Amino acid sequence: MLRNILTGFDLREYDGNVQRFFLYAIPLFSGMALFSLLFNLYLLRLSYQEDFIGQMAGLFPLASGLFAIPTGLLSDRIGRKPFLIASSLILGSSQLGLCLITDDAILLGLSFFGGIAGAFVFVNFIPFLAENAAPSRRSQAIAIWMSIQVLTRMIVSLTGGALPGLAGYLTGLSTELPEPYRYALLLGSACSLLSIFPLLGIRGAQTATQEDPESSAPKEKAPIPWKHLLTFGSISGFRGLATGFSFPFFNVFFEGEFASSTATIGTIFFVSMGVGLPSTLAAPALARRFGPTLIIVPLRLLGALCIGALGWAGHFYIAVGLFLLSAAMEAITVPTEMTFATETLPRRYWARMQSLRVTGFQVLCGLGSFWAGELILEYGYGLPFGLAGLARLASTFLFLAVFGYRKPRS
Repeated sequence: MLRNILTGFDLREYDGNVQRFFLYAIPLFSGMALFSLLFNLYLLRLSYQEDFIGQMAGLFPLASGLFAIPTGLLSDRIGRKPFLIASSLILGSSQLGLCLITDDAILLGLSFFGGIAGAFVFVNFIPFLAENAAPSRRSQAIAIWMSIQVLTRMIVSLTGGALPGLAGYLTGLSTELPEPYRYALLLGSACSLLSIFPLLGIRGAQTATQEDPESSAPKEKAPIPWKHLLTFGSISGFRGLATGFSFPFFNVFFEGEFASSTATIGTIFFVSMGVGLPSTLAAPALARRFGPTLIIVPLRLLGALCIGALGWAGHFYIAVGLFLLSAAMEAITVPTEMTFATETLPRRYWARMQSLRVTGFQVLCGLGSFWAGELILEYGYGLPFGLAGLARLASTFLFLAVFGYRKPRS
């Protein structure tokens, strides 16, 4: 089993474009992880509450969702590289503004602006990898990309949690003040800007599709598979709603409910990603052995129960356990679902499919964050986390209803 899991994970066997794309992911996800960990805690120290935090968290994915479909259409015409380069510039500059400006309206505008970069990344990464990796290595390439994301966020969560304390020590300022967090976040914006450099060497030509039998097949006019396109978009939408109700508030939840320090929260995030990393790496081999249905359905059901119960956990270690188990389930089901989508649809629909997936996920994630911020102030964390669990359940049953049982690939 271990040999099957590791097959195809030798980075030297991939095209130079794919290798540079993996390098781009490291500083990009470093900047995003640092903001994910620290920015809401920074807002708390600027005297903002969960309602404004929910608005800030919601505008980024909302912008990503609104720009996803036009991004997919344009990137099919002019290529992925311009959008990837723009993602580094837009994300880094918006993060820099978030560190230096404290006006409410401008902060909200910068969050929306940064979300455009999210659309450029989220829409293009699957088509880019599918076009530049050989057909036999597509699932591994997607899993490596997800693994880089997990590993980078894991390391940044562990080290980033200590950065405000270090900045406070060096400047003589208390970590109850916003300045130590601002200095740490400035490092995150610098990482995002640095991610542009690996992209500059990417070649415009994409050769891997020459190995794809479909690319040489005669093109026939066939009906657009709207049923599958809309299904993948809807499944992703339910997942996005679940994320919006929960993910932006995990750090605030642990600090507010259990008085956890920033370093402790960083460690929790680190462990959650450490649990998720082997799951992500194992996803392609497990899907080949058991089939996508037996991976996605039961594991996403378990994750839904965990996230739904998290808000009601009255004990710190129970809450941490539920959080870790939920993260592990998503880490193994998400790359399985992505690979299954590319195997279900012809290559000419991948960008369109990914655009719909990103639109569904990001728009509903943004709306969920808006609603969750208000619900938390009114009812606490139990209701929004419970709604997150129901949304994950809905995505699971929709997958099962449309695709049913899929046998393992022989």
